[in-house]
Amino acid sequence: MKIEYIIAMKQLILVLAVILVCSCGTTNVVYDYDEQQDFSKYKTYAFFPDMNSGLSDIDQKRLISVTEAAMNSKGFTRSDIPDIFLNFETVFSKQASNNNLGVGLGGGGGGGINVGVGGNIPIGGPLTYLELTLDFVDVKNDALVWQAITRKRFYPNATPEKRRMFFQKVIEKALVKYPPQQK
Repeated sequence: MKIEYIIAMKQLILVLAVILVCSCGTTNVVYDYDEQQDFSKYKTYAFFPDMNSGLSDIDQKRLISVTEAAMNSKGFTRSDIPDIFLNFETVFSKQASNNNLGVGLGGGGGGGINVGVGGNIPIGGPLTYLELTLDFVDVKNDALVWQAITRKRFYPNATPEKRRMFFQKVIEKALVKYPPQQK
């Protein structure tokens, strides 16, 4: 019976570890768009002239670079007279770590009297998340026509290459549903 218990506990630990690893790497994305738009008419793009993304200049350059590559792969061409402007806005937020160490004390005595005390001790500091909003603005009508809002864990001390990869993954995920499949 002890062997079965040990095997069951190992399987439980494995399942929890997989859930933890998968949950840390996900990118949450929300999309919205103008259902009246004909998205096939958009062929050229430029970045919003007065962009204030909220990122450092270096990270903004990384974000623009990976976005250019993604837009080009979707058949768009960068132009001085674009059909759409792309704009970015970012918000950093902190969230308490879900890692805790559980501590419990218990005792029992004669006469049916039992006492127990428990609690959690947080491990690690708060986690940083980046929420990035990508807007497509119709230049001719000066109207927002498509938007993706992504949220992913951000590592402020990451290397330049890991930061570039972070932005690449976020933009790829943001553009998955562009152009929208209209009914």
